[in-house]
Amino acid sequence: MKKEIVLTIILSVFVYILGIAGELPKPAKTKSIILSGKIIDRENNEYLAGVKIVCANCNKTGYSDLDGNFLIYLETTKDENLILEFSQVGYYSKTLRLQEMQANSGNLSIDLASE
Repeated sequence: MKKEIVLTIILSVFVYILGIAGELPKPAKTKSIILSGKIIDRENNEYLAGVKIVCANCNKTGYSDLDGNFLIYLETTKDENLILEFSQVGYYSKTLRLQEMQANSGNLSIDLASE
């Protein structure tokens, strides 16, 4: 009788420990965002090629093409506020928050002022 009680207790504790160990932390839900648009010179409205686009919060970098077009794919949790920096030699850098860009969603137009 004592052996059955001890065995039942040991088995119950084992099942309880397996139940706790089986609960893995749930991964944070991510949201995929694709931003695209054109980058232009503020003064003469010419398209800027080779503008560097950096998302410091998510370690992502992209560049504009020869026609000033850019496309950057970001993954974020809904709590994050990502910041993108647009920079090129001879121009002042421009920093924008993701929320600002999403408010003007669609085809974005980023203008950079020359130094």
